[in-house]
Amino acid sequence: MKRRQFLVSSSVLALNGVLLGSSKESLSQSVAAIDPVAEIKKLRIASGTFAGAYLIAPAGRINWYFTNLGILPIIQYLNAADLDLYIRTYLDLYLRRLEPNSSIQDINFSGAPTGAFQLVLADSDDSYAATTLSIVARYLRASQNWTWWDANKVKLKTMAYRNLAMAMKSNGMSSVFQAPRNRANSLGYLMDNCEVYRGLRDYAALLRERGETIDGNYYNAFATRITDRIKLSLFDTTRSGFIPSDGDNRAGIAFYADTTCQVFPQAFGLSELSAYFDKAWAYLNKTTPGWEDGRYDAYPWAVLGFVAARRGATAQAQTQMRMVENRFAGDRGVVTINELGFYQRTKSVMAGRTDT
Repeated sequence: MKRRQFLVSSSVLALNGVLLGSSKESLSQSVAAIDPVAEIKKLRIASGTFAGAYLIAPAGRINWYFTNLGILPIIQYLNAADLDLYIRTYLDLYLRRLEPNSSIQDINFSGAPTGAFQLVLADSDDSYAATTLSIVARYLRASQNWTWWDANKVKLKTMAYRNLAMAMKSNGMSSVFQAPRNRANSLGYLMDNCEVYRGLRDYAALLRERGETIDGNYYNAFATRITDRIKLSLFDTTRSGFIPSDGDNRAGIAFYADTTCQVFPQAFGLSELSAYFDKAWAYLNKTTPGWEDGRYDAYPWAVLGFVAARRGATAQAQTQMRMVENRFAGDRGVVTINELGFYQRTKSVMAGRTDT
């Protein structure tokens, strides 16, 4: 699954290697730190059919999954009014845009986000649903808006069941797509399954908190099966690295998705896999050294810096933050909303603030 297939007009030139070739030199330049909360707020669509949604970057499109990764980390920084405006209205729109099978389609715009648009198939079903559930859990704990939960829990349960429970494969991994799209691609990706694990755990905890223990245990069990399967067959003991999908047989050497996937179990808190975290981190650094200066991809991959900060690798985290800031100043389109989200998570950890 190619997580980078989206349209951002301002980033086209970045993909030809212009940024890749200048990354080291640009790090020496002094640029302003980014305020991710303010920048994410600017990406919100204020009017029209998609009021409440977010562009992934200026002049970009709506990718619900990228949006989820972007707005989740800012919830702890929003007051009650902002929680309602920036999170609750987004969730309302998301649920309204669900297809009859509870999947969702992304949106391409011909021009302004209030004008003509085209529906585009999402590049996953499982991660979209799982990251939405994580937002729901975090929003409700911050807002205590249980009236919203009561009004929407049936739709959320249907979304969770169709995109996650029904998508679970016999090997314990989540399939990237619902049927019938899974006929063309039924792989279980490590990245997706880490996100699905987190969404399942968050959703299960929320259900238990609301007294729905049976349903909570039901979804929690799927999360446990994911980690069991990863332990069994998605860690390459010979190379000491995670395998990117259940369709691969070894840890690879490409930056995406082979080495970038190494941090996802730690980024999404798969504590059952903690014995592998150091080995996977070493594999990332050995196979793609210098990742923190952005040499391998025009897009920052700020999730790597977030995990560096979590691990106490302060120098690497700081170097990557400077790189993100330079990319933001030099080509705004490549620092998409999800990158802003992980940049914020890095800032939070570096400041000693919890990432909750």
